[in-house]
Amino acid sequence: MKLHALTIALLASTGLANPIRYDVRQPIYTLRLSSPNPSLNNRYLTSNNSRLGIHPSPPTTPPIRFYPIPNPATGLAELRTVPPKDGDGAATATSVTLMGANGLLDLASLADPAAAAAPAGTTVDWTSFRLLEAGLLEYGAPGADGAWVAFPAAGAAAGEAGWSVKWKDVNAWTTANYMPVQVVYELVRE
Repeated sequence: MKLHALTIALLASTGLANPIRYDVRQPIYTLRLSSPNPSLNNRYLTSNNSRLGIHPSPPTTPPIRFYPIPNPATGLAELRTVPPKDGDGAATATSVTLMGANGLLDLASLADPAAAAAPAGTTVDWTSFRLLEAGLLEYGAPGADGAWVAFPAAGAAAGEAGWSVKWKDVNAWTTANYMPVQVVYELVRE
């Protein structure tokens, strides 16, 4: 019996350790912001320490690219990133994730959001995105009434406009130094 359990555990751990594969025929998209603020408008989202936003300081990373994995039961989707190859030729796929508390959720890119260590009361959601026909990305979790906003990023160098993108619930209390934005997805042309 122990050998049977050990075999199953070994096979399961091997399967979970494999990188996330994607069908190369799937359409690949990128995310950009639409805003009346010129420092935000038409800027593509990049990742910096797993946070998605506008990061002007080096090292600059390419815009995030993803493919949707729809859930027919909910009509929502998970957004899996298409990673650039690192120096060793290996790739680390992530999921676009909303993570936070009190109605203010950071847009992030996590390798395994299900295993994210988060305090009680923290929302970690990577399966509730809706790709609208007009090219807009919407957060579609039950009761998610709010909007995308961009906050000035902490640590941005003087004169540089770094921004972090968040989902702000209508009931969230925040400082007033944010800009309302729309997150737009568009097909990557390669």
